[in-house]
Amino acid sequence: MPKQAKDFVFNGKETFEIGGVAAKDKKSEKKAPEVILNIDEDDVLLSKNGKKILGQEPFSAFSSKEGRGLIGSINRWMVTHSGLKSEDKSNFFHLLSVMINSGVPMIKSLKSLKNQVKRDSHIQIIITELLDRVESGQSLSDAMSFHKEEFSEMEIGMIEAGEASGHLNETLEGLANDIMRRIEVQRSIKGALMYPIAIVGLLVVVLSVMMIFVIPKLESLFESSGNELPTITKIVIAISDFMTNNGLLLLAGTLGLVLGITAFKKTNVGRFYWDMFKLRVPIFGGLFKKTYLARFARSLASLLGSGVPIIKSLEITSNAVGNEVYKRKLYLSGEDMKQGIPLAENLIDAKLFPPMIVNMVEVGEKTAQLEGILTKVAAFYEEDVKVSVTGMSRVLEPVVLIVIGLSVGAIAAAVMLPIMNLSDLAGSL
Repeated sequence: MPKQAKDFVFNGKETFEIGGVAAKDKKSEKKAPEVILNIDEDDVLLSKNGKKILGQEPFSAFSSKEGRGLIGSINRWMVTHSGLKSEDKSNFFHLLSVMINSGVPMIKSLKSLKNQVKRDSHIQIIITELLDRVESGQSLSDAMSFHKEEFSEMEIGMIEAGEASGHLNETLEGLANDIMRRIEVQRSIKGALMYPIAIVGLLVVVLSVMMIFVIPKLESLFESSGNELPTITKIVIAISDFMTNNGLLLLAGTLGLVLGITAFKKTNVGRFYWDMFKLRVPIFGGLFKKTYLARFARSLASLLGSGVPIIKSLEITSNAVGNEVYKRKLYLSGEDMKQGIPLAENLIDAKLFPPMIVNMVEVGEKTAQLEGILTKVAAFYEEDVKVSVTGMSRVLEPVVLIVIGLSVGAIAAAVMLPIMNLSDLAGSL
């Protein structure tokens, strides 16, 4: 007889989708159907009005008998090498936290999640492998350490600390929330920059087509008139001739430049200088810096809150920030802390950390409230990034329109001025 897990009734503020994240009901403020965690001897499931809301198993190209051959193998390889979605990982941490907080054993929780996510998805493959290792006697953090492409060092370290302290459910829920905050910041940045990038890309394509196919046909007409061409027309024709005669060279040069930069970025030296360039690039450098500061504060606060020692937390955070310049500074700060130098004193001479952060870290160290203060710092910079992105998008839109207007106007002038001169000449005859 199924029994309802104690203290685990969701009062309509969230529902769960396969391979997705919790979604708030924004359409109505009426009380939505309750989502309940049900536990029996054989299974654990989330239900709504007595119906399963997870566990549907849609058609899979490589689970069916017809799809277990070469096509199935290719599909499986593509799934496992496509990267684990952040939304799926957040959902996994959240649901696992729900079950563990209800007293469900780890193995039973993983088995239930394995059966309640989309069949043959990347997250199910990962859960299956985690389950096999946990059943063999490994801890969850040890099992996750074999999947470092899917789980970061910070996540593994926090779960290891949560297991040691007995607060694994809180750690998992904190990780789920941190991932969702990071997703929101990334979405705000992508959403704000998508329109300008798309417009500029379209402009480049249109101008290239005109220079390669349209202008050369008009050039012979202009030259046959025998009149002196306007300066702007000469410039446009020169650019068109260069692009037409050296099209393959330009394409090869562009491709080589992109591949060269990509290869250079993969080296230790290249990664450092590329990350330094991102911090110093005009307009966007400040936004990148705020993003890294938010990651630093959020990661360090989460690790400290999970019980990870400060020096180990700095080491893990240095890899979690995502910038080689910050990574080296934080690693050196951890080494200096081993010698008894406070963290705030390590950061005060660095231009990477504003005085506000240094002062707050100093207060946190003196009052033993570093975790809480860093959490507030992270929230401040995450919100600041969103505001900055919104403001930047409002500035970029008119700038893009001005660039489009000038580009189109220049080509229009280069084409129309000789035509007008020809018309004047024909009228005088």
